[in-house]
Amino acid sequence: MDQFSRWSGIAHALLVKQAPKIKLGQVHQLLAACLGHRTYASLRATDLDTLNGKPHYVLFDDAAGLARAEDLGLAVTEAQWRDVSLALRPSGITPFWLTTIGGMHNAAELVFEDTSNSRIHAIQRLVGYPDVKRATSSRCHCAEDQVPDILRIEVSGDAYAYNQETSFAVPVIAIVEFPKVGQRMYGHGTIVSVEQKGAPEPRILEDVDAGEFYWMPEE
Repeated sequence: MDQFSRWSGIAHALLVKQAPKIKLGQVHQLLAACLGHRTYASLRATDLDTLNGKPHYVLFDDAAGLARAEDLGLAVTEAQWRDVSLALRPSGITPFWLTTIGGMHNAAELVFEDTSNSRIHAIQRLVGYPDVKRATSSRCHCAEDQVPDILRIEVSGDAYAYNQETSFAVPVIAIVEFPKVGQRMYGHGTIVSVEQKGAPEPRILEDVDAGEFYWMPEE
């Protein structure tokens, strides 16, 4: 079963309990609105294959779906539609991020922490042996209601490095970009630039063994 059909079946099964006359085709219209389309026909013509191909991130506009229900004269409450939205989100139902522009901050921070980057690696090498990275904050380069072709998020964080004596945190700022692949869909995030934003500081180790530090040289 493709992704949209799965969503539609779940949404219809939930809504029909409270609105017995609601049709599957009407549910299609509500979901299409959440994905940025005025009609299901528009979604089917331009975005359905992308959705069923499982993009990395889908920005799901709950308010748009509820507004479409009102336009169609459907007796769907905010609480009922929220239940539908929550039912679509488990990983067993949707194997990608179903989120908002605000939620993309978390996505950018994970890209920063989990992606190997040669520029960050070089900054760490100036201090010692490269260690992990940790994001501390992020800032989106667009308004909450915008869905730009390239979503740019600025991530501030620390790149850790260590030597024989101690571990250091090097403050950096990275720009993470996500390419738009559908009306409200984005592909995999990439770190496109990194700058060091301050001097290395000794890292305060949060270790359960009284903060002892063990150094192991690279082979």
